[in-house]
Amino acid sequence: MLLKLLSVLKKAGLAVVILGGFVWFYNYLQATKPEVVANAPEEQIWTVTTTEAIRTDAAPTEQAFGTVRAGRHAELRFGVSGEVEFVSDSLRDGLMVKQDEVLARLDSERLSLALTDITLQIEAEETQLRELDRQLELRNRTLARAKSMFSRNVATEADVDAAELNLSITTNQRDQSRARLAQLKVAKRNRQKDLDDSVLTSPFSGKLSAVNLALGNRVTNANMVGMLTDLSTLEVSFVVPADVYANLNELMGQAVNLSWQSGNRTVAAEQAVITRSEALVEKSEGGGRLYAELTEADASQIPPGAFVEISFVGRQLANVFELPEEALVGQDSVFVVEQGRAVQRQVLVRHRAPGRIWVDGELETGELVISTRLPGIGEGLAVRPLP
Repeated sequence: MLLKLLSVLKKAGLAVVILGGFVWFYNYLQATKPEVVANAPEEQIWTVTTTEAIRTDAAPTEQAFGTVRAGRHAELRFGVSGEVEFVSDSLRDGLMVKQDEVLARLDSERLSLALTDITLQIEAEETQLRELDRQLELRNRTLARAKSMFSRNVATEADVDAAELNLSITTNQRDQSRARLAQLKVAKRNRQKDLDDSVLTSPFSGKLSAVNLALGNRVTNANMVGMLTDLSTLEVSFVVPADVYANLNELMGQAVNLSWQSGNRTVAAEQAVITRSEALVEKSEGGGRLYAELTEADASQIPPGAFVEISFVGRQLANVFELPEEALVGQDSVFVVEQGRAVQRQVLVRHRAPGRIWVDGELETGELVISTRLPGIGEGLAVRPLP
């Protein structure tokens, strides 16, 4: 029994000695391990593009939009009713016609007969009027003789009265004939006008559209047979802001550039000149409407109806800084580079254009304005300007 107890104690003591050795070795390793010194994180420096601030006067180009239209249109109609007996080969959609060119004609036989009838009546009435003038001359001489004979007691007072009555009747007949002749001449002009209106001519040179006419058609003056557009006078209207419209006198005669675009591609470009303005300003438009006429409308590649972009100089800005649009942070701030750090400057935006801004404020001439958009840019950010 004692031997068993000694054996157990011997094994326990050995375990204690081994455990103590492990503890001592662990403490030794902890005491002799090298100390690691943490390095401070290196500050990130942002590489940025900059623009030198230069104060100057500017006349920025502004953009507006409008639709090109012809200066005048004409609805082609006959002035009288009738049956179409002739249609010109030029009376087709898309063709150019010259001024006074005959486009179509109605059957005018009845109109010609009516004109001939009036002409014959006028000739007969003129003959009647000449005869009445001769009768009137005879009546005057007869009255003069009757009065002379009455003064010598050769004729009676009844003879004088009869001569005066005949003169009055003839005078009245002559006056009535003159009135009928005047009415007949007016009727002749009307018949001639009807005959002229039976021929459809081009009132000016232009291009045809909406043509709707064929031989044998029965038409009246209510039927529009086509539309004529004058391409020699093209114009575009556009709205400018109220502060630009206020300088209306300076805008008159200014050249503007028109750009007709398809997607991102410019199809055609033309130049126009501001010639007039709308008399009234519409509240809904937020400004005033101007009209610009194309300088070379005859050779224009921009057709009526095209929606175009208009570039014009609308205002003069004094003592401002012109900067890239990317330089603006928020609504009223930019950042400049000072000793490798970003420093904020408060500015007032005077004008905007695609990609550009014109500002005034705390900026000084010669400062380098950061024109790179940086997330979270703020005071003191480390920056490095590109050369």
